[in-house]
Amino acid sequence: IEISLTSPLRPQLSIFEYMSMVVAIVLGISITNLLNKLAITLRVGSWGTLWFRSLWCVILLICTIGYLWAFWRIYVDYTEISIWSFIFGPFFTVVCFFLISVLLPIPRESGTDSDAFDVFLEQKKPFYIVLAVLWAHLDMTVVMLDFEQLPLEKLFGYLMVPISLLGCWLKTLRAHQLLAVFWSLCFLSQEAVQFAIA
Repeated sequence: IEISLTSPLRPQLSIFEYMSMVVAIVLGISITNLLNKLAITLRVGSWGTLWFRSLWCVILLICTIGYLWAFWRIYVDYTEISIWSFIFGPFFTVVCFFLISVLLPIPRESGTDSDAFDVFLEQKKPFYIVLAVLWAHLDMTVVMLDFEQLPLEKLFGYLMVPISLLGCWLKTLRAHQLLAVFWSLCFLSQEAVQFAIA
């Protein structure tokens, strides 16, 4: 059998397949980082005081996997997209997820509960700022792509930004515990509204 050198021998990838490769790689690394940090909190964390760190790991894992799932639904029908739309759209989002997974202040070294919480307080600002930037970007993406949302769903989405930023100024253990719970409840409530619509 003769094969012409001018005939395409490779299958052509769609723009969605190109995008999904990059997105899946970055989100996969993010999920790995969060799982490693969750393992640290389960191994050396004190459930009496530092349980909120495990909660952050779990809820951020759900957020990351949720975006990976939503990415397919949002972009599967795209036949073309500019490089800048990709960079400032889905790529920026997954970079934020990656940075959050790295900046979540959970040290690898085991120490006392007070030492672990001191580390959390010292390194919390970049984590909370990127978390707020991520959610602001997701809110803008919803507007740019013209998704239909109920007012309650929009409210929960907008609340995520100031709630995230609030963490930059909180200084007590109890305040950070409550923040992690409240942030998780807002996220899950928004997801519940989306599920009810679907």
